[in-house]
Amino acid sequence: MNQIKTYRFKLKPTKVQAQAFAQWLGSCRYVYNLCLDYKKQLYTNHQLSIGKNQMQKELSAIAKDVEWIGCVHSQTLQEVSDRLFKAYDGFFKQGKGFPRFAKRSLYRSFTYKQGVKLHENTCSVQLPKIGKVKYHKSQAVLGSIKTASVVKEADGWYVTLCCEMDIAPLPPATNVVGLDVGITSFVVTSDGQAVDNPKHLYRYHYQLRKVQRSVSRKRKGGSNRRKAALKLARLHLKVRNTRKDFHHKLTTQFIRENQAIVVERLQVQHMVKNHKLAKSISDAGWYQFVQMLEYKSKWYGREFQKVVPNYTSQDCWVCGWRNTDLQLSDREWTCANGHTLDRDVNAAINIRNKGVGHTLSAWESDTDGVQYNGNGRVAQESHSL
Repeated sequence: MNQIKTYRFKLKPTKVQAQAFAQWLGSCRYVYNLCLDYKKQLYTNHQLSIGKNQMQKELSAIAKDVEWIGCVHSQTLQEVSDRLFKAYDGFFKQGKGFPRFAKRSLYRSFTYKQGVKLHENTCSVQLPKIGKVKYHKSQAVLGSIKTASVVKEADGWYVTLCCEMDIAPLPPATNVVGLDVGITSFVVTSDGQAVDNPKHLYRYHYQLRKVQRSVSRKRKGGSNRRKAALKLARLHLKVRNTRKDFHHKLTTQFIRENQAIVVERLQVQHMVKNHKLAKSISDAGWYQFVQMLEYKSKWYGREFQKVVPNYTSQDCWVCGWRNTDLQLSDREWTCANGHTLDRDVNAAINIRNKGVGHTLSAWESDTDGVQYNGNGRVAQESHSL
């Protein structure tokens, strides 16, 4: 089954190419804000809307008249309008915020819809209207390139390639696991394993504080302040990359070892409203972790299930008794029937038990008659002759 996989490489542009990237980025941001203003004015003054196709025709006319916009690839400009209409869809259909004008610091990429070629033997990527750009080759690229985005980060320029490829599923495993994410332990499994929280932000706390103070002492608008701010941005990028690497390695391990994975459907945006825990929750990156589990499960033929988190910590997984007096500080408790429970392990088992009926029904026919006991492991095997 064909899947979309993303590759990311750091570019090594020449000075002229880097200037072209910056110019294209500024042009795309200008076009985005121009399209947004046009849509808003059209609705405010005439109560009318404009479709995507008509907007792209307007962009073509503008590109012919304005030279510094016309130098941008036509399909890159079309993708700018696609972003705007996607933002409107998010507002009307998903309850997200109304589209806003893009600041220079927030608009950091432009995209080619087609025409990008990769030359792995020379470690270069062919970008239409820009030419061949060298890149740091960290891995081989498989599949056909569908889209390519040039992204500006604190430490330079990157290219992100979205490739369509056939990913072979992993051999069937024999375990169903429930995962309970937390702060003290990053994740606890229904098998009783606990993964320590690396606390990436805390590890770089003193460096971040030192650089942040350096930025604050510099005069606003000065070149020294820009240099210090860039240094701070690079340090934050390092924290982000370290966290992402940890998530990738851990999710890959869970995907390889388990046939089905069950997690809580957490509302992180509401949880961070607790100001005592907001920093720790944001540093843990639960959303990114769950997102990786979800798409890797789809890639490799695993089952992934989200369940409601109600009472997973309060219900005894053995007898079902509910402890309504359980506090956040209670890490271990005993139910009315005498079962002593670790809070996180108990929650992980309840999460697995909530999702096991949904996950097993979807794939148990593909595991050659394997049956499972209450712990989510193999109980017995039956093979047809």
